[in-house]
Amino acid sequence: MEAYLQQEKIMNMLRQPIPGKRVDLIRLQVVRESTGLYGISRFTEPQEAADMVRPMISAADRELFLVMSVNTRMEPMAVEIVSVGTLNACLVEMREVFKHAILNNAAGIVCFHNHPPGDAEPSREDRLMTEKLEAAGELLGIPLVDHIIVTEEQYYSFKEQKSGSRDELEEGGHRIYDNRL
Repeated sequence: MEAYLQQEKIMNMLRQPIPGKRVDLIRLQVVRESTGLYGISRFTEPQEAADMVRPMISAADRELFLVMSVNTRMEPMAVEIVSVGTLNACLVEMREVFKHAILNNAAGIVCFHNHPPGDAEPSREDRLMTEKLEAAGELLGIPLVDHIIVTEEQYYSFKEQKSGSRDELEEGGHRIYDNRL
């Protein structure tokens, strides 16, 4: 008898649910706004990546932060401006950077930002941001391939600086970016 009453209570609840918060059923979708040719099949050096985004950010009068999704062969898939800042600062949230990467099914990301005054030397905040990007990418399984500061005439690659100077790498003949992730 008690089991019957319990089952009857459950059935009544299903017929008349307790008022509560509605939960939306959604579908996420990437929308391509435009496309562009970049002239190379895959990146092997930070200079190539910097040259690709330079036209997008070098003339900006404030800091911009971009994220580029790459596939397993280091081929660019998509680029998005994740944040627009001020003359000397840009607030970047990890969730915004990696939302782009997840929606594009990226194997890795390359992040870029500009320094409007023209000096590509990283600040303390730039170094901390790179560490946060590396940690978040490791956690999510979407590695940060590089973080590059781009100006009209210069660039600074955190990966290149970690690996050694540009001259040593060119003499050694090996590429900074592996051919595959």
